[in-house]
Amino acid sequence: MPGTKAPVSAVIVCQNEQDLIGECLDSLEFCAEIVIVDSGSTDGTLEIIEKYRADGYPIRLLHHAWQGFAPQKEFALRQATADWCLMVDADERVDRELRESIVAIATDPAPAINGWEIRRRDWLASYGYAHPRVLHNRILRLFRNGKVSVDPDSTIHETFLVDGPVGTIKKGLLLHRRALSLADDIVRANAYSTQKAKVRRGQGVRPSIIRITLTPPYTFFKFYVLKRYFLCGIPGFIYAMTMMIYSFLTEAKLYSSSLDGKA
Repeated sequence: MPGTKAPVSAVIVCQNEQDLIGECLDSLEFCAEIVIVDSGSTDGTLEIIEKYRADGYPIRLLHHAWQGFAPQKEFALRQATADWCLMVDADERVDRELRESIVAIATDPAPAINGWEIRRRDWLASYGYAHPRVLHNRILRLFRNGKVSVDPDSTIHETFLVDGPVGTIKKGLLLHRRALSLADDIVRANAYSTQKAKVRRGQGVRPSIIRITLTPPYTFFKFYVLKRYFLCGIPGFIYAMTMMIYSFLTEAKLYSSSLDGKA
């Protein structure tokens, strides 16, 4: 593909993402390298990736059996060869302003920061991308190569450990779009809460009446009011309620595991 590429390795871990991987790759054409680690796609994902590679995208496609979130992403990061690593999920895409910010960081001759948080805007069913005034999550996703590792104890959402200072990219967003039905979202909340309860139990966290009664309503308040999802109307209310359910299930399973040894 024509044009100068930024010294960035985009890193993607995926499996069966044929409906999403194309738009993700479209948003990464500015990267000097795109490392894709696939863990056994059977739905046409690999054919789409090969088409993009044939069109000139600098893709390195690797196959690696699923080992869990932390080890899989650690393996993927270790394959990157550019000066900077941008970790992206298949259901995410880099908007124009974020692309410009990343290029500026990656081409700075004397950068003082080794890791960058990026603001991410979620997609809400029946609404679209969340209102611009919603307080979006900030997630570590851009790293100087060799200065990052994945916390091996993170089992649900991977935790990146950066050697050195961390900053926040002020301009641009990572757009997160996975159009799950409400039923699928609840199923996912149930599965993730089981894992989170196990992690907390392993960390020695003990259940309490205060946490199980106050954490869920506070979670709803945090998302609906403090993060301003009320600006998204009924879809924002449903989103905040879903987060509250996830919080309640986590606390309830932590309590249940203290009684029978299971989450």
